[in-house]
Amino acid sequence: MILIFFLTQDTRYFVVKSFNSENVTQAQEEAKDVWATQEKNEELFAEAFHNTRNVILIFSVNKSAAFQGYARMESAPGTAQTPSWAKTLLWKSSGPFRIKWITIAETRFNRVSHLRNALNEDQPVLIGRDGQEIEEDCGAALCDIMDQEADRMHS
Repeated sequence: MILIFFLTQDTRYFVVKSFNSENVTQAQEEAKDVWATQEKNEELFAEAFHNTRNVILIFSVNKSAAFQGYARMESAPGTAQTPSWAKTLLWKSSGPFRIKWITIAETRFNRVSHLRNALNEDQPVLIGRDGQEIEEDCGAALCDIMDQEADRMHS
């Protein structure tokens, strides 16, 4: 819908898992446009950012059985001010980076369970660890479904 053509040109997609909904909500509302990931993902996200036109992060809160939306990476890790929520993390995080939210819409896993991720042994896209890359066509289809869900919520 909104950015389908844009998102299908030189784009990589990644699952971003959050330990709680508060961090995602704050990133969407209070600390808009800033995120930090687990330290183990920093190099992967930095490489993708520097070598790909569009890096799309698809957010899912652990145990929510849903995706909460998706955002485009706007800067490399370590280039943004640390958001207040990241200061309370109990694990080592990457340097914070800027993101731009494209769609915020809770999309239940049952809406996307038919999508298979070739980069994760062809498992359903809803199965993936934090930082799991999603194959391009699957990622674009997932974003399209989230866009449809957002349209449905706002109509």
